Amino acid sequence: MSQPDVLVVGGGPAGVAAAVALTGMGLRVMLVEQRDRLGGAIHRAYVGAGPSPIQRNAHHQRCWQALLEQVNQAGELLTLQLQSVFLGVEGEGRYLLDDRVAGCVRPVRPKAVVMAVGGVERVLPVPGWELPGVSTVGGMQVQLKETGEAPQGRILVAGSGPLPLALAAQLAAAGNPPLALLERGTPFGMALLQPAAALAGLRSGPQLVEALGYASQLLRFGVPYRTGCTVTAIEAVPQGLRVAVVDRRGRTLVYEVAHLALHDGLEPNQTGLPRQAVAGLPVVWAGDCREVLGADAAIHDGRRAALEVGKILGHPCPQAGFDAPLQSARRLQSALRTLYQAPHPAITPETVLCRCEGLRAASASALQGAASAHEIRVVGRYAMGPCQGRFCARNAQALAAQAGVSFEPLDLHGSVPRWPLRPVSVAALAAYADDASTTP
Repeated sequence: MSQPDVLVVGGGPAGVAAAVALTGMGLRVMLVEQRDRLGGAIHRAYVGAGPSPIQRNAHHQRCWQALLEQVNQAGELLTLQLQSVFLGVEGEGRYLLDDRVAGCVRPVRPKAVVMAVGGVERVLPVPGWELPGVSTVGGMQVQLKETGEAPQGRILVAGSGPLPLALAAQLAAAGNPPLALLERGTPFGMALLQPAAALAGLRSGPQLVEALGYASQLLRFGVPYRTGCTVTAIEAVPQGLRVAVVDRRGRTLVYEVAHLALHDGLEPNQTGLPRQAVAGLPVVWAGDCREVLGADAAIHDGRRAALEVGKILGHPCPQAGFDAPLQSARRLQSALRTLYQAPHPAITPETVLCRCEGLRAASASALQGAASAHEIRVVGRYAMGPCQGRFCARNAQALAAQAGVSFEPLDLHGSVPRWPLRPVSVAALAAYADDASTTP
């Protein structure tokens, strides 16, 4: 395998922006994406024939099309490695990729690396959130984009933040409006208490226009938007799901639906990523895995990462000011966190905390008296499933803190956890081809 100058992991807006900017400096780039097409979650491609029937934000689409045109112009300097999953990095600096097309693990030894693997969606655990029919808002949105069809049956969208608003509007436009959009926070009330945050939101430009467009869709289709509503329990019933909700006045509302979409924010997806140079290879993070700032800011951050890598490798780099748009995005995200802040739902002993291992809050007794994070993982099985703690780590940390134990399964001290970071077949490992010794 011909080795690239720079390896970019992640084919979303940040990764693509970094890759094309690096090729503009004359560097050879390999862009790795786990799907069969570029786009990430926000630009997930429609798998059917012809254009997608699902409404997409026009501003984001224009920005994405401009990036794809630059991909086409990059020529031989840019190699797309699609359907390949980043597994980890070993001691000599080889980056290991699970090539799902070739059916083998391939090593890559570049001169520098850009990590742009995106963010991870957060869902706060409530009793019954592990049941069939319950998904994340982001997961349902990706399904909508890929299939071009809304799920059949009655849908309830609940949680906190702007993303549920987008999904509810897209479901309505796709022909299956949700029964309601339930917001856990009280953003309108917080706007009165925190006028500075409200003003920052009003100054957000394209993001404000996007939000107003989604709100108009909900009004058009008569979808109720209720604030101060918290999902407290989910129960399986013959018709699907019975969802109990407590509103801000303390009243209990009950919805019977086929699907429930939950969302409690986005966080950087940093699990297992190298945090420093490995065997002399510089590593730069970009986009939502570094900081969740939105799609527009991810493009700016990808270009910033490319500029940083170019300087490290000694290539002439055009001067560009990325601080202003990134700072603007940070102010907006800070305002949104203020406006949408809300108390967490209560956890009962029977609440599942780790979906991979099926561990309930009652299992926290395994944390009592544990002497280390390693003991918690081995005895309690927390952060030991396929997600490697991406979803359950915070839950386990909170319980461990109550037990007086420090539990940090994500390794925040610069070392790289054992690979593989994602499940990989034994056949692919057995077919490992050590051709990374090829000199660039």
